[in-house]
Amino acid sequence: MAVQRSSRSGLFLLELMIVILFFAVTSAICMNLFVQAHLTSTAGSELTAAVREVQSAAELFKAADGDLKKLAESLGVQPIDGPVLNLYYDKDWVLTKHMEDAVYTVSVVLDEIMTPDWQGCQKAQVIARAEEAEIFRVPVKKYVG
Repeated sequence: MAVQRSSRSGLFLLELMIVILFFAVTSAICMNLFVQAHLTSTAGSELTAAVREVQSAAELFKAADGDLKKLAESLGVQPIDGPVLNLYYDKDWVLTKHMEDAVYTVSVVLDEIMTPDWQGCQKAQVIARAEEAEIFRVPVKKYVG
């Protein structure tokens, strides 16, 4: 009478492969969550900085009585002759003088439509952009009477 002993190593290897597969799937899910959290954090930081710079430009626009040349001089950038003043910022939101170094742009766009009910009021839009995507916009009105 011969006793046949079954090998349990096949079952052990199968269990080991299932456990490794489980940990691989859960680690992939966790990595995806970490990437999404990082992207959300980056977008939040970008929005916070954009809001700060747009509000600052809007307040400076009001302090300059709606005059873009005064605004450009107070910021130390090249004065303009048109209805748009572009401010260029690098990746750390530091004002730069060259468009080539810019990652972000804050534009102060004058609203040149003057209707009788808006006389004495200078209107503008202050817009923050990253490349071509708009991040934040705020309308500004300044009474200059």
